[in-house]
Amino acid sequence: MSTASESFLRVLRMHVIWRDTFIVDRSMAGSHQPSKNFLESTREHLTGLPIYVADRFLKRYEQTDLLRVIERASRSVARTGYENLLRFQFAPLMMANLQPTLSRLRCKPDALTPSEVESAADEAQELDRWIEITPMLLIHRAGVGIMEYLATWHHSGEGYTPDEAIELVRLGINTQLLCLPDEWHSLLPSSLADWAIHCVVDSSPGRHLVVAGLRDLSQILAAQLNMSPVPRRLGRRHSKSPGEKPMRPTGSATVVLEDITPKPDDNFVAYVARYAGPLRGIGSMDTYYRERASWIVERELADNLSTDSEVAVYLLGNSELILFNDHLDSVIASSRQRLGLPSNDLVTIYLFMHYQVLMEWTYLQEVLLRAYIQRLDALVASTTPQRSLMIGTLQGALADLVQYQENITPFATRVEFLERARVYHKLDELAERFEHKQEMLLNYASEYYDYRETRATEFLNWLACILTGAALADLIITLADISPVDSKGLYLAIMGGSILLVLAILAAVQRFL
Repeated sequence: MSTASESFLRVLRMHVIWRDTFIVDRSMAGSHQPSKNFLESTREHLTGLPIYVADRFLKRYEQTDLLRVIERASRSVARTGYENLLRFQFAPLMMANLQPTLSRLRCKPDALTPSEVESAADEAQELDRWIEITPMLLIHRAGVGIMEYLATWHHSGEGYTPDEAIELVRLGINTQLLCLPDEWHSLLPSSLADWAIHCVVDSSPGRHLVVAGLRDLSQILAAQLNMSPVPRRLGRRHSKSPGEKPMRPTGSATVVLEDITPKPDDNFVAYVARYAGPLRGIGSMDTYYRERASWIVERELADNLSTDSEVAVYLLGNSELILFNDHLDSVIASSRQRLGLPSNDLVTIYLFMHYQVLMEWTYLQEVLLRAYIQRLDALVASTTPQRSLMIGTLQGALADLVQYQENITPFATRVEFLERARVYHKLDELAERFEHKQEMLLNYASEYYDYRETRATEFLNWLACILTGAALADLIITLADISPVDSKGLYLAIMGGSILLVLAILAAVQRFL
């Protein structure tokens, strides 16, 4: 954490994956339906969007290299839950850092004029600061999703300083300057201000400058998924109104330091101890890493969750740091031919995607628990709890949560990784909260229907008393030979008195029993 150690650390090649998790609301309405229908309807809906590029159901030769590599890692690491997922790749977009412009003009993003936005874009072009972003979407059958954005930086010179690397990693969590192609631009809603999207400038054909954040795009896509899918028609244009604005997604990130100088060797412990401050700052996006107490740094970088000799994995709050050592080149050389991949870059992506997939499942378990907690709350808040929805929700929770608690990977080392990640993210506490709410819902539903049955029983008892009183009055009138026509008043008095007598007997019995 010392300044001397920090001055020697440089990042030459780095990957960052920003994640946004969200809940698809329309799955609640069909929670009692087979889960396969949700994946099928979602795929039908997304393949009709202009941003669609590929998904895992395409034949392998029709998929992009990146999607094929990620799917291969996902299938090999977590094969138990693989069939419950659907991954998409969307059209790429460009992003540039808007903070220098905002600092120079001393204004907020929503105050920028079109000319200032174009000037910021030209400056980023001159300084070669545009970075390509590859968006991907991971959908689970239970109606939850993770939007992911993959970016790669390569410095051909001495490398990025820790402060520069931190600034790059933080790009995905703030409002920046986006350059959207026509495919993404067509999804923008009409009321841009309501969706935290500012100043759309159509600078040239197929190039739209937008002041927004990646999380804003995730929210727009979540709104698209919340819409009920409609059959596609020839010549039908896509609607620019995605519907009701959903809740803001929650974010996380994975930072992969592929090539840094000096490179780590076998002894990750000694290396991390020397460069702990800047490494933690890059991984956790902490711009004040120099001021952090030593015990915080030691606590977060003392536990390497990796099971491979060439990589170290550290959990840092809502982000993860993956660090490769000097064995990476030899591992790539031996793995490329075995895996049959066309480039070294894809081999590296395949290697760190093993841990990325495990973290995806950790965040999926978290958002699954939150989704079912939200659905239980909705059932309790309803005026009349519907048994079919309640049973469907609990059945879905059993199907989706139990199997992941029993682990979704056959590898013992991966199971240990997931268990430690679950403890770190306090998923056990969230599961207890879900179970407590589940018990409360069952008790509420039981009391509700018991109350309704009691009320119905009381009504039947009073009705039976009235009929019994009427029968008693008929018996008295028959024995006394009273004519209802000649003695109408007496007939009504006997009838009313008999009914009141039986009701009084019932009330007395209920009071003293």
